Amino acid sequence: MGNVAGVGFVLMGIGALICFVDAAGLQKFLKLRNLKRRGVQGEAVSTLQEWISSGHRVYYDILLPGRSPQSRPPRFIELGVEPRGPVGTVVPVVYDRRKPSRARTGTLADIAGIDQSEERLYVKLFWVPGLTCIAVGALLAIIFY
Repeated sequence: MGNVAGVGFVLMGIGALICFVDAAGLQKFLKLRNLKRRGVQGEAVSTLQEWISSGHRVYYDILLPGRSPQSRPPRFIELGVEPRGPVGTVVPVVYDRRKPSRARTGTLADIAGIDQSEERLYVKLFWVPGLTCIAVGALLAIIFY
């Protein structure tokens, strides 16, 4: 019976590895899905621009309406995109009211027009078998250990 429990532990490890491979894809998919569902149009100002190997890293502060001047504005970072002007430029942004740091430059129409079928395919391709392996492995380990 110990061998079956060992197989369960191995299955849980394989499932965790499969899920880990597409963790960034899941994060990107969920961020875009949340912005499409609960996105609010606003403005942000670029505060810092850096050149990195994959393009640019641009830091933005979101200009929230009704925010007190003493509090620090929410900040988000975009990687690999071309800056929309010099530091201090105000750009349109879509953000989630519950967590403004999950934002993306552009308008609501731009965000709604993004096709997520490829990300959805990869999420299903990796996460369904990965979570299935974890569940079956945990069940085997609990029953036969």
